[in-house]
Amino acid sequence: MNIAQQIENIILPATTFVQTFFPDIPAEVIRYGGAGLLIGLALLMLFKAVRIFHATHAPQNGKRVNIPRTLQKAGSVIDILNKGQDVAVRCVITAASSGKIKCEIIERLTVITTKEGNDIMGVFAPIQTEQGRINTFTARLMESDRSGRRPDRIVLSIPTDYAMLPRRKHSRKRVADQQFIRVKLWITDPYTSDISFEDAAAHIGVNSFATDGPDQSANTVVNISNGGLGLNVQNHVIPETCGVGAQVTINLFMFNFQEKSFKPYWYAGEIRSMKEGRPGFTRIGIQFNGTGSDTTESGHITWETF
Repeated sequence: MNIAQQIENIILPATTFVQTFFPDIPAEVIRYGGAGLLIGLALLMLFKAVRIFHATHAPQNGKRVNIPRTLQKAGSVIDILNKGQDVAVRCVITAASSGKIKCEIIERLTVITTKEGNDIMGVFAPIQTEQGRINTFTARLMESDRSGRRPDRIVLSIPTDYAMLPRRKHSRKRVADQQFIRVKLWITDPYTSDISFEDAAAHIGVNSFATDGPDQSANTVVNISNGGLGLNVQNHVIPETCGVGAQVTINLFMFNFQEKSFKPYWYAGEIRSMKEGRPGFTRIGIQFNGTGSDTTESGHITWETF
């Protein structure tokens, strides 16, 4: 049965039905009108099908390039992971095109074991996209630091996949009552600094350790865990050296309810994120990567990485 016959089979019953209520309308007019209506509906469905096809199969290179360019513009630090999920290097994107992205290595933790041509994962501070929040991408390693043109650079393909993966091993607890926690923070690496932290004024103080009185008294601890803490700091008291990737030294005082006193803890850490908080403030996320002890006979703090 051809299409014309199928249309005729549909229109004939419809013609009979319409003439029941409107007997003065010629059958031929009803048939032509019905055929035109069916053709119009068919064209409309075809148009919608074409739009759906193009939306599904349209190239996504534009959107894929936009995200690396966003990371480049923000200067986001990207952790490049080996297959065992350990961080091999940390880098920043210096160029992003429709075919590849170039990443300059700023910190080397171990050797990149992924071979060229294989997929590799990059992890960064979460960003918001049209599809939701993401913090990882998967891309092909085109040039490694060992076999590529430059030892301080890797070249990746445009990411083929983005995801939001949990990276925090320790759940952070929100600090509701600031009177039970105090923080002194220095923007310096404790392993190489010659600062006498026990007696030195902090670069950033929280609560009773605010070094500039009213200027820093509004700083607060947002959350804390065994792996790090989050601070809310007034913009005008943040030192110029404070940025993502900066090494920090932390003297943390927590109230011990059994002993009814504050107990000090020393941590080495790294600033992992800085983003706008409430007006006039910046949210600073810090990850601990070592601990300090002042129990030595010399009275100086000894440091040990995790």
